Amino acid sequence: MNLYTIVLFIHLVSALALFIGFGLEWTAVSLLRRSTNAEQARAWLRVYRVSPPVSGPALLVLLLSGGYLSYLSGLMKQGWIPATFVGIAIIVLLGAVLNVPRLRAIRNALPAGNEPLPAAATARLNNPVLATSVRVRSMLALGIVFLMATKQGFGVSMIVFGCAAVLGLLLAIPVWLPRPASAAN
Repeated sequence: MNLYTIVLFIHLVSALALFIGFGLEWTAVSLLRRSTNAEQARAWLRVYRVSPPVSGPALLVLLLSGGYLSYLSGLMKQGWIPATFVGIAIIVLLGAVLNVPRLRAIRNALPAGNEPLPAAATARLNNPVLATSVRVRSMLALGIVFLMATKQGFGVSMIVFGCAAVLGLLLAIPVWLPRPASAAN
């Protein structure tokens, strides 16, 4: 056992933690959309709040450990490394720009107590942008894992990110479609 294998282990554990955080977010956002009263919505928002403290530090450790591993193995010159930084920047930007203001608006629209949700709160909960964001970000992260395994050039790596984003958008199609009346109740 040496420093490289320890850092590699930390890097892999951080990748798992990132996907756990995204899984928590995916679940919370999906079930938040089904809330019928303020208390249900607050419960799923509490689950959602677990995601950033898991995925944020995981992403930071991934960056640090991945940079170190790339430096040690001389991979910094390969095209997939800068492409990965572009992918990470997109993931962070989508989360900050799309999620933070929408979650704040949802919290502010919830009535006190366990009241039924007013129309404004229901509209915010059913907005498909949060669900789309987590799906696209998850697929972009999966694209990074693919690039770590295949070590493509920059151009191919950017095509991989384009395909990952399209896959995330395709996975989000159901949240953009109108829900049947029986599912809305």
